[in-house]
Amino acid sequence: MFNVLFDVVSNVLSFIPRVLDVIPNEFYARGLGYIGAGIAVFTGFGTGIGQGIASSKAAEAVGRQPEAQGKILVTTLITQAVAETTGIYGLIIAFILTSK
Repeated sequence: MFNVLFDVVSNVLSFIPRVLDVIPNEFYARGLGYIGAGIAVFTGFGTGIGQGIASSKAAEAVGRQPEAQGKILVTTLITQAVAETTGIYGLIIAFILTSK
């Protein structure tokens, strides 16, 4: 087991000097910017999943206590707005990274 792990780690470590030998130029920087923008856009997936879970819990709460619908609605709208800011931040970062 340790031999396999050692082989994997040694192969990865032998690859690092070859990566560091790359001469950074304009295309290299733009490519890394596009990769970073792609990663930043993934924040939208977490935002969507979180908002869906919060909305389902709010619907369950209204189903259990219909008389508290007003308070639940206000709380849900505020939390949805706060959760949406994460996706917007990711989109802004993606725009910044691709504009350079």
